[in-house]
Amino acid sequence: MAKKILVPLAEGFEMIEALSIVDVFRRAACSVDLAAVGNSLQVTSSHNVPVIADKLLEQCGDEEYNLIVLPGGIPGAENLKNSEILASLLKKQNDANRLYGAICASPAVVLEHHGLLDGKKATCHPGFVDKLSSAEHAGEKVVTDGNCVTSKGAGTSIDFALELLGILMGEEKKKEVAQGMAIEQ
Repeated sequence: MAKKILVPLAEGFEMIEALSIVDVFRRAACSVDLAAVGNSLQVTSSHNVPVIADKLLEQCGDEEYNLIVLPGGIPGAENLKNSEILASLLKKQNDANRLYGAICASPAVVLEHHGLLDGKKATCHPGFVDKLSSAEHAGEKVVTDGNCVTSKGAGTSIDFALELLGILMGEEKKKEVAQGMAIEQ
């Protein structure tokens, strides 16, 4: 059965971070739900590019995902933080010890805010390090701690997506997808 991935999109999301994840996982034949926070399927990125989501986040409440992964961007991360539906989904994901991740501002703004980094190593965009409870690993591109994976920002989005893919589907699938993207591993 195909792995199921949820990528929530909120107004002001960082496009390259969100779509890198979608691209990598769809290349690996995973089922990826782009879900809009709010009541419109059209969500505008932080650089004013409209993207049409597959569904609304409120339609995802009863789904079980192998991975929930948050793009960053401002005000996107703040809008993700304010979604009660997303907070509930993330807490259920963590309680079930299923994989979740965040990049850019979202580790500090969303995961830290909702207690999802408690006792975990993490990184985030340098502009948000002061919001992390521990900045010990803030200089790293991608940090994995148990079922949580975090990354710095747009420039690390492919590394982040491939790391998540390797965890979820194994190193062979990660190498296959990376090779198809002309990325040396």
